[in-house]
Amino acid sequence: MANLHDYLELRGDITLAERPFNDVDNLALSTLAYLDLTDVVGGPGEPPVRVTDACAALLARSGGDVSSRVRSLATIDERFVAALGGSARLGGALLRDYVDVRDDARAMQFAAVTVELGSGELYVAFRGTDTTLAGWRENFILSFAVTEAQRAAAAYLERALARAADEGRRVRVGGHSKGGNLAAYATAAAPVAYAVAIERVYSNDGPGMDPAVMPVSCHDVVGERYVRIIPAYSVVGRFFSDDAPAQVVASSASRSLQHDPLSWQVGPAGFVAAGGPDPECLVVARAFSTWLARLELEDRRLLTDELFDALAAGGAVRFEDVFSSPASAQRVLSALGGIDARTSEMMWGLVRELLGGAAQATRDAMARGASAAAADVAQRVMRRIGAPDASAPGGGA
Repeated sequence: MANLHDYLELRGDITLAERPFNDVDNLALSTLAYLDLTDVVGGPGEPPVRVTDACAALLARSGGDVSSRVRSLATIDERFVAALGGSARLGGALLRDYVDVRDDARAMQFAAVTVELGSGELYVAFRGTDTTLAGWRENFILSFAVTEAQRAAAAYLERALARAADEGRRVRVGGHSKGGNLAAYATAAAPVAYAVAIERVYSNDGPGMDPAVMPVSCHDVVGERYVRIIPAYSVVGRFFSDDAPAQVVASSASRSLQHDPLSWQVGPAGFVAAGGPDPECLVVARAFSTWLARLELEDRRLLTDELFDALAAGGAVRFEDVFSSPASAQRVLSALGGIDARTSEMMWGLVRELLGGAAQATRDAMARGASAAAADVAQRVMRRIGAPDASAPGGGA
């Protein structure tokens, strides 16, 4: 089954003039936002750079291995960069206004870039979470407060919308994971006079917003122009989900690895639809939601502060550093052992919720299996005695 690589390579010769911008194009640009474009694309007020030229520069400066330029757990590689740059569909687009800020003291990680499409529209792409502890800490913060990245995203989008209004352009906004949350938050916070210029807002498996923190959702503001896309096994994209409908897509990955945008399946007409959400992911998402609903905002803050302070105790900057050595692991475990009793109980509450959900899911699966087995036996017996099969068309009463 084809994925984003194949789409860019096999369908990249079809221009936006021949076939309008679609949901898969949105995912390609949301994935582009994960690349470190420092010294490749200029900041606000600097000349724009073609996507083709930016991709060529990234490949040349990295010696063909772009892993050092990827700010994500997603499986972005040189094939993606080469295919995007070589695409007649998106390669001629212009990149401008690149911003990349990381401030560990404020638990802030924010990056965005604006894409001038060949159609004349703009696409504002917000980066999702990278592998740093600061980035993941910020993900936890959005459960009890407006984050620094959300404020930065709102300011960035307002500037883009003001410029678009002056130039008479329509604007699309999107991102993957936390980037989808930033797109939704920035749109919800945008001045009404500017929001009318927004063509679409895309949240690609991004979490929503707790109404206690942000009472107005993106769906409230733009209605059907808000597009949620999630894989069959989606947990992140179901956090604080509002009543906006979601497009559920098939993935080649298993379980939580489906969060990787490069695993989403693409067909000739766009994303390949999944048969529906994976029942197991619904159990996990429900367990998290039930647990979180029991916590006051201050409890969420306490848990976040103590957990991430403990994870950083070994001097770790990224998640892969936490257990990079026995000494580092020991320091982290020691710090976790010293957390507040109330925080410890909250963490154990999550464990109990997850285990309880898993047990219920197992019981449900066993019941479904027993029911299916019983039905199969009944059908075989009915066929053996020559009686009509009640499950067949026209059978039964």
